[in-house]
Amino acid sequence: MEKALYTIYILLLIIISTLLNLFICYVIIYKIKTFEITHLFIISISISDIVHAIIGLVSEIYVLQNFTIFDKSYICFEASFLTYSISVSNIVHTVIISVIRLIALKWPIYYFNNCKKLRYKMGSLFFCYFYGLLWALFPLLGWSKYEKDLDGMRCSLDWNLTKYNSFTYLMFTFIFCYILPAIFLFWSLKVVHQTVDCHRSFRENYPNQLIEILEKSYLNVLICSAVAYFVVWTPYSVVSLLSIFQIKFPGFVITLCALFAKLTTVLNALVNCYFNKSFQVHLYKLKIFEYFLKGNKIAHNSNSITGETQA
Repeated sequence: MEKALYTIYILLLIIISTLLNLFICYVIIYKIKTFEITHLFIISISISDIVHAIIGLVSEIYVLQNFTIFDKSYICFEASFLTYSISVSNIVHTVIISVIRLIALKWPIYYFNNCKKLRYKMGSLFFCYFYGLLWALFPLLGWSKYEKDLDGMRCSLDWNLTKYNSFTYLMFTFIFCYILPAIFLFWSLKVVHQTVDCHRSFRENYPNQLIEILEKSYLNVLICSAVAYFVVWTPYSVVSLLSIFQIKFPGFVITLCALFAKLTTVLNALVNCYFNKSFQVHLYKLKIFEYFLKGNKIAHNSNSITGETQA
């Protein structure tokens, strides 16, 4: 029964993630038709999530249903490698784009002269994927290894410390793939927020269309995506880290934390569909999403009418 529910949940994630992320890519490429660095990062994360869903999550179901031997399955290791590398890469995506938004707000001239160049965009994306692949490759190169997860439901990092050097790897990966990105991310978001407040005060007397565009572009999307990634990963990270120090949790707790962490495959798409008006315009045309967005649409129309009345 537990395996059946687990499988159904993963299948739903695969379907929802694939459809929503394909929709995100479609809207940017064929409707918005703008390829600024923010759009490229959104497409990049969406493509990563699609690959994770179709290959990583499908492989996990394949192993879970005993189609292959768990302990000696390269498919299991591949699913773990893919999940880990894409998760780290997506976190770095949010960090890099937050820094770019910070540069755009504080040093707009530098932003327009450098950050809009193709080599800068490609270099930023390359760094994100390289960083994720690097940390995911270490276990395959001998520094720690991929092993059964704590609840035995999937492959993951070696939280049981079955290899002599797993402890050092897990400590380094926790610092460089979780703690430091979180610190850097929320620091940059704080600076961005302070800068926006300063610009808002300045704009009361000196309206500036350039600043308006830079501020409104994707600030809410950035903040929500960043916070959401760390919210869904934190329970699993904390439970796994504590297990290293012999603080054990029941298997169902670990399973729930792992399932919660898998929501990362749909986070980018959901946040963009809910907060990004460019995507909402096209979502309103799809009846399947009309119910979920109806309340937000009514509120938006109400605010617009109120504004027109006051004017």
